[in-house]
Amino acid sequence: MNIREFVVGVDGSVPARAAVRWAIAHAREHSAAVSLVHVADDEWGAVGTQLIDEVDSGAGALLDDELAEARALAPGDVAITGELRSGSPMVTLASYSRPDCMLVVGTHKTGFHYGRAFGSRSLQLANLATGPVAIIPATESRLRRGVVVGVDDTPAGMAAIDLAADLACDHHCELVAVRSSSVHHRFETDRDDELRDWQLRRDDEARQLLATAVARARTRQPGITIRSRVVRRTPGTALNEVARAAELLVIGDSRRDVPQQGGLGSVAYDVLLNVSSPTIVVHAPVPAPLRAEPVAARQPEGEAHAVG
Repeated sequence: MNIREFVVGVDGSVPARAAVRWAIAHAREHSAAVSLVHVADDEWGAVGTQLIDEVDSGAGALLDDELAEARALAPGDVAITGELRSGSPMVTLASYSRPDCMLVVGTHKTGFHYGRAFGSRSLQLANLATGPVAIIPATESRLRRGVVVGVDDTPAGMAAIDLAADLACDHHCELVAVRSSSVHHRFETDRDDELRDWQLRRDDEARQLLATAVARARTRQPGITIRSRVVRRTPGTALNEVARAAELLVIGDSRRDVPQQGGLGSVAYDVLLNVSSPTIVVHAPVPAPLRAEPVAARQPEGEAHAVG
């Protein structure tokens, strides 16, 4: 995993602090930096100047508190900085997105509550970003073990397999590759034997994709243990169920060939609506001419104030 920086959205909430802890732990493993970003929502621009000043002061105090707590978790072994921004929170965080920077946010959503999180901010961020995004549930468990990856044959899917293999190697744990043989439109027939044969063909196609993914992961990380599973449930449901006890779920973002805003696919959408474990959304690799500027040259749009 070639991540040089973890940018964490902080707002003082329990899920945000879980995201900070997760980012620090992974940054320590990879000698990466951590930047805490608090975004004062620009909707406050519609009110008076005095109230805006009070909001800015409160935002600064909140970021100071988050920095102090983060640095207490990593005294000296992880470089931790803070930045106070104003604007639309998820749009502002997405402006940091690049291939070697992982955006990290917490979420209150856990479990299966279909359709109740249409406005989920993690969905918005994953939809806007072009680099990896980690969504961390508020409920943490030290008993989680293993990395689960959703398998498809897109560039984003291949990138997800590569990252999942690297993470399984880093964490000395098992990698579970999952492919659904379910489709949205069922085979139309009144004959049970024809329906059974159709499902078996779908299963065989899924196994072929899994075999290719497993071979790729083994070539990349020969020492890891890999299991593969074909499931007949819908992909989003299956991935969340399989990953419920996993330390990480890794998924590709879409069916598109290049990273772009608004490229979140239906499987990623379903997974994030009902996230059950720490989940990383991976986008298609960025072609070399389109790669973002290095960290030192980054200048996101909008107002910014460095803290610490």
